[in-house]
Amino acid sequence: MKNLKNLTWVIVFSISIAIFYSCNNNDDDLLLENNIVENGNDKDINSNNNQQSDGDGEITLYKVANGNITKVTDYKVSGVDLDLQKDVKKHNEIWDLVRKIVPLNQLKKMTEFMIYNGEKSGSAGYVTERKADLSEWQMGIAINFAYEGGFNYRGELAYTIIHEFGHILTLNDVQLNASIAEADCKNFYPSEGCAKENSYINELYQKYWKDIKDEHNKAQNSQEEQESFYNKYSDRFVTNYASTNPGEDIAEVFATFVTKKEKPSGATIAEKKMLLMYNRKTLVDFRNHIRKNLNLRGKGNAQSFILPEPGSWKQAKTFGNSKKTKCRH
Repeated sequence: MKNLKNLTWVIVFSISIAIFYSCNNNDDDLLLENNIVENGNDKDINSNNNQQSDGDGEITLYKVANGNITKVTDYKVSGVDLDLQKDVKKHNEIWDLVRKIVPLNQLKKMTEFMIYNGEKSGSAGYVTERKADLSEWQMGIAINFAYEGGFNYRGELAYTIIHEFGHILTLNDVQLNASIAEADCKNFYPSEGCAKENSYINELYQKYWKDIKDEHNKAQNSQEEQESFYNKYSDRFVTNYASTNPGEDIAEVFATFVTKKEKPSGATIAEKKMLLMYNRKTLVDFRNHIRKNLNLRGKGNAQSFILPEPGSWKQAKTFGNSKKTKCRH
């Protein structure tokens, strides 16, 4: 969800332009029985108890091991944040949803889990690498947004987790080599490192981004130019937000690949991107795991909810980085 700068994945352009969720539902997409949203910011956490927050709303940090979480530290908080910190039952409920979504073999890449207040950063979720070699990652979930309207209201929290883990899935050490400098990289180079030849993101970039990369780079000069870029190439992207950069694109493609009920025909480039994932057995197995565990169903089921999708463009600046703010339903 952000510009491709190493550290946190949230929504950001290279010039501090943020994308916000649209409040419109995509009613021909697949529906979710339980409830979701996303974003983040850079963090450097140690394991001291009651450490001071760096101002991004940190509440409680957990260590992840074998699919379970163990508290590392409670941050020094007060007021509402203290109430949220004490509500460990909600922390565990959020984590249980993460475990339903992410198979244990994939969850090994996530070694830290942060509960935080998203009001401070205007974000609902984020991921950030915890080792320079990209082998370990932290995910953060904004507890206040996770329960806004009720736990996982309209499937927003689940979608956030799917999208955010899509970053870990496509930027970890199996997919990228962080030791190769950009000048020596022959493939796509997000700022985390050099994409490997057969990586998910390199395939997407070489086939569907390379021919428009210069135009995309120029479009970062203003919000209006970014909007024009999306409008010109809207058939290439599964959502408006996906046009932010290749990293956000592949995370949105992954989330759409998971949540849409029917396999696309490939009529547009956006659909062709989804078909790239259908060609990867590991990703198809991941999709099947999520859909089974979350009871994703067609829209004929009255107990299901339409998943939200990112959409409209707005401008915001925070700490030098722009953030994707949760849509207020």
